[in-house]
Amino acid sequence: MESSLEGNLKRIHDNHAWQPFTQMKLAHTPYKIDRGAGVYLYEGDRPIIDAVGSWWVNLYGHCNPRINEAVIRQLETMEHAMYAGMTHEPALRLSEALSAQSGDALPRVFFSDNGSTAVEIGLKMAFQFFQNHGRSEKRHFISLKDGYHGDTIGTMSVGTRSVFHKMYEPLLFDVFHVASPSDDFDFAAGKVKAQACDAALEDLERLLREKGDTICGFILEPLIQGAGGMKFYSPEYLKKAKELCKKHDVFLIADEVFVGAGRLGSYFAFGQSGVWPDIIALSKGLSGGYFPFAATLASEEVYRGFYSDDRMHTLFHGHSMTGNPPGCVASLVSLEIFEELHQNGVVQELEQWHRRLLINLMEGPAGKHVRNCRYFGSVAALDVNLDSGYTGDFAPKMLAKSIEKGALIRPLANTVYLTPPLIIEEEQLDTVYEVLESSLEEIVGG
Repeated sequence: MESSLEGNLKRIHDNHAWQPFTQMKLAHTPYKIDRGAGVYLYEGDRPIIDAVGSWWVNLYGHCNPRINEAVIRQLETMEHAMYAGMTHEPALRLSEALSAQSGDALPRVFFSDNGSTAVEIGLKMAFQFFQNHGRSEKRHFISLKDGYHGDTIGTMSVGTRSVFHKMYEPLLFDVFHVASPSDDFDFAAGKVKAQACDAALEDLERLLREKGDTICGFILEPLIQGAGGMKFYSPEYLKKAKELCKKHDVFLIADEVFVGAGRLGSYFAFGQSGVWPDIIALSKGLSGGYFPFAATLASEEVYRGFYSDDRMHTLFHGHSMTGNPPGCVASLVSLEIFEELHQNGVVQELEQWHRRLLINLMEGPAGKHVRNCRYFGSVAALDVNLDSGYTGDFAPKMLAKSIEKGALIRPLANTVYLTPPLIIEEEQLDTVYEVLESSLEEIVGG
């Protein structure tokens, strides 16, 4: 099926567009999306199920009536006001609501506009805290192997060096990488194995014992390492990593840009460990996918490290659109919707739908093409039996083929994942898996 982008609009695209993570010379002409409603994006009148939440941001459906109404009402009152020396009710209400989701363990909220920035702010908080206290030797970071934290210089630095970062390595600062606790998924038990957990903790403990005096922060993605290949690991690692960080006076930074905002059942994924990090970075689903909007939450201890009579102890970071009122309102309503879905067990139900459909896939004709099928909350993933890296052609083929068949599926190299809106219905998810299976058969088995 050919793209509906034609005529003058195609000319504009060809002459002016430069899309992210896309080799424009090799890319197919993109499909022109005209509107969205619920789980669907529409190319003209043709519905396409958004099975990846438009890069993990859409949790409650496109053009959600409740969010729409609240945002429109806010726009009729105030679109923006500088969030320094002034404040407004939506930002105050959202700060309080986000703090409450951590049981007020992280009561301080610093707003920004995207996931990379939210993480970058967390790094700055951890670094400057010790500088403010005259402990200049604590300036290094630890991160997990296979971690991915964004595309700014700082966030690329703390991520595992990959094809995304290779070009920029001369610009990046060095970090310590420790073993990832990610492990195989025990499908029968419905949870990830914890065999790698002890070895990973030993690696972390060794590094902290040797270098802890020089380390200010340890950053990780709780429970699922997203862009590194949807790698799952046990909550037990988080609990013990927190204990080790506290022992060595190191701040634990949770990058919840992907896993947060309710995607895994709890609003913050880290909460499933029974303990809390010192800093959480949150974006994507925070506003329900409505705005470039983000928040970095910090403990009172971190905040007090900046609270001073010395103006040089200020956190020197800010954005023109910080605390944007419509973004705050969209986030507040999104949080209300999450609470209702949570009470009704929607994520747990979606998890069981994934389980049933993955079993069907493994037992069907496409089963021979996949391995390591796994699911956690609203997320499902599998690895395709192909040696296809991030620059291979499997992912763009799957993207084009799935859209042609009526579902948006965009793999990470040879890892196919599904992160549909939480409002998806069972029959709609059935359709997504039908598209996935037939696409795999045509691309891999054909």
